[in-house]
Amino acid sequence: MRRRQDISSPRGSRRPHEQSRVGGSSRGVPDERPTRGTSHHRRLHLRRGTFRRHEPRGATDTRRLPTNHHGKSLYWAGLNQGKRSIEIDASTPEGRELVQALICAPGPDAGIVLTNSPNRSWLGYESLAGRRPDVIHVRITGRSDGRAAVDYTVNCEVGLPLVTGPADYDRPVNHVLPSWDLLTGLHAAIAILTAERVRSRTGRGQSVVVSLADVAVATMSHLGFVADVVVNGRARLREGNYLYGSFGCDFKTADDRRVMIVALTERHWDHLVELTGMNEAIEALQHSLKVNLAEEEERYRYRELLAALLRPWFEERTYDQVAAGLGPSHVLWGQYRSVEELVNDPHSLLAESGVMADVDQPGIGVYPTPRSVLDFTGWDEHLSAPLLGSHTDEVLSELLGLSGVELAALRERGIIGGVSG
Repeated sequence: MRRRQDISSPRGSRRPHEQSRVGGSSRGVPDERPTRGTSHHRRLHLRRGTFRRHEPRGATDTRRLPTNHHGKSLYWAGLNQGKRSIEIDASTPEGRELVQALICAPGPDAGIVLTNSPNRSWLGYESLAGRRPDVIHVRITGRSDGRAAVDYTVNCEVGLPLVTGPADYDRPVNHVLPSWDLLTGLHAAIAILTAERVRSRTGRGQSVVVSLADVAVATMSHLGFVADVVVNGRARLREGNYLYGSFGCDFKTADDRRVMIVALTERHWDHLVELTGMNEAIEALQHSLKVNLAEEEERYRYRELLAALLRPWFEERTYDQVAAGLGPSHVLWGQYRSVEELVNDPHSLLAESGVMADVDQPGIGVYPTPRSVLDFTGWDEHLSAPLLGSHTDEVLSELLGLSGVELAALRERGIIGGVSG
């Protein structure tokens, strides 16, 4: 069976005579399997570039959960906003030639590829640099030695599942946010922008490799987890919802809702003590323990005792009463919401965010979609994702100069897919 590749790139990408609103335009070709660093070209949409996404037909994210009742992937739509999409059968020599030609097309805005597929010679840096010496090639791997890995198989090895969850729980707890995917995607985006800046100044291309495992290990070191073991001889404990290193935890209200309270600074702490009417009790506690609870390490040390003293104030009040007290204070706090409440509550972060707007996504319907979270002056675009292969003829004729006859012949031989232009 032939393997056809999906290639997605931002809709309305710049012709040579057009001006980009922010930071120029780049034509990049993400050749990507669906399990590593899947956010990098969503981040690079800031560049208003032409990004084309390759993935094997049998493993395509176009069917990845969650889907609508027609089987259209909401996940895929969320990661491919504003791109154009074409399909090429890269299992054939002719298809691979098309992909290489797209990557190595002439001009300062082309010659960029991102991939998290295993190293294939025809798509490797050396092969592409032979056609275009200044090519920028960024490859995402699972482990630093090139072996396959995904977010969950990396996360389980860095220790975080054993410090996540209730303090008395004896099994690992996997959190649902794919943090290593997200962070690796950001690193890949930074790599592209940095390499393009170097190329614009020196004319040199770059080969960049970044692994999920290296990102995870480096992050664990940056956050002090590694040094804590080496220097202090101990690892962080599982502490439930307590904030490590200061005072913070969740409290239940009289109507069974929950809020997260954080007192990082002395001012935060003073306002929390005053709001809850615990001034005298806290003074007596400090005197008894001979500590200064204005210091965050002391608040952390006695976190369970402090939480027990503060808890009745929350339990005796409804959420609305608690919110009315916290609102004008300088205490850091938030309400625990379900995902349904995030979407439907008129006071949720989504409802109050300026980045969201309703967009009609072809094949799915209308739902809130973000623009870039970077709030540039005069730039407020909310774009839909493409239908798979819907820009095949448009992109190949625009970037490679293929005629209608040539496109029809390629489609007849199964080299390209999509709808005939």
